[in-house]
Amino acid sequence: MPTVSNVSSFRRVTPGILASAHLASQEDRPKVTKKEISLVLKRVAPAIGIDGTTYHVLDILLGLVQADDFQSGKRPVVAISNQRLAEYTRRTTRTVTRCLKKLVEAGVLAYRDSPTGRRFVYRGSEGEFAQAYGLDFTPACFNLEAFRDQADAFQRRIKAEQDAKRAVTRYSRAIADLAVLDPAEFESLATQAHAIVNRNELTILEKAAVLESLYQETLVSREAQSLEIKDKMSSAGDIGVSPLFITTQTDSLGSNSNRTCSNEQEDNLKTDNGFAVEVALEKEPCGPGIKSQQPKQQAGRGGPSKLPETNLDGVSIGLIQSACSAVQAETGFSLNSWPALCGAAEHLRLLIGLSPSGYQLAVERQGKYLAAACLVVVAEKALRDPEQIVSPGGYFRAMIDRAGEGKLHLHKSLHGLV
Repeated sequence: MPTVSNVSSFRRVTPGILASAHLASQEDRPKVTKKEISLVLKRVAPAIGIDGTTYHVLDILLGLVQADDFQSGKRPVVAISNQRLAEYTRRTTRTVTRCLKKLVEAGVLAYRDSPTGRRFVYRGSEGEFAQAYGLDFTPACFNLEAFRDQADAFQRRIKAEQDAKRAVTRYSRAIADLAVLDPAEFESLATQAHAIVNRNELTILEKAAVLESLYQETLVSREAQSLEIKDKMSSAGDIGVSPLFITTQTDSLGSNSNRTCSNEQEDNLKTDNGFAVEVALEKEPCGPGIKSQQPKQQAGRGGPSKLPETNLDGVSIGLIQSACSAVQAETGFSLNSWPALCGAAEHLRLLIGLSPSGYQLAVERQGKYLAAACLVVVAEKALRDPEQIVSPGGYFRAMIDRAGEGKLHLHKSLHGLV
């Protein structure tokens, strides 16, 4: 029978060894190159359980096989003894024997044994094989496409598990922040989330899905409660209030001559007619010196405690883009403008586990630009060294508090990250 003609009788034959021997006996070997075989086998190795010493043996065999032997009419055989492989890997010959058997049963190699059990290659005058006995890579040529599909599936699974791990961390932090804001309402929710994270019978993908569902249900419930409260607040008892017209001329209107655009407006302002004064106030000033606000000035709006000149002094979008490389690589966002930074704020908020109300409060206190800048700095630090920042949400709120006191030096943090 051709499937076992090249396998010595001293070997204990298994279904995997028989399958590889059958592939090695086929004459219509697919046309592949040594480069393709090497790349695919190293990618698929962890997916088919080839690691440690077995991977070391495979790497040695791939280095010894000749690239020309994968051409038509030749055979990719490596003639090396178990003793020499043991010397290369610094392992025993029994360990090398087990590693080779694992590679054969995985469909990477096939035994091509000589009648005496020795491994050797005799070549003719033109380099062709006269006799070749050893370890044959022909099964890997037949299984190349299957190995490639397995490697792609393994990479997708690894990426999905990595994303799930980040999601578990993100939603756990968000739920913990809710419990800090309102312990009476969300303490049981935080306990439930902690129990889900510690359930060993759930996979990481299942944990991420359950935590996401739990967090989204909580947000929907809070939103429904807010709408119910708003519906209860009726305006039926309100009374109409007539507008109060200005009847006296202010000093600022009288002293600023640049605010009028014609002599007719100036004459109207000098009269006691309240209607004329109101019309003058509603018109836009058309004199020189009117400039559009910059994002730095807009970031300081929202309350008397904000110090925009101090909090965003020395901070530019270019500095943020160069300092927060890890965030851009992780999220895929390009922080090349202030609107782009604000647009990524929702994703960054989930990344550090900050609650929507916590971020909204920061925007109301310090404006959307400063809040987004603080958010991306916290996310960058958390990605670079997760052990340094135990609670990114608390770190973010502390930055907003320091901004309210005028003690936040954001430009120093950004230069440190650069």
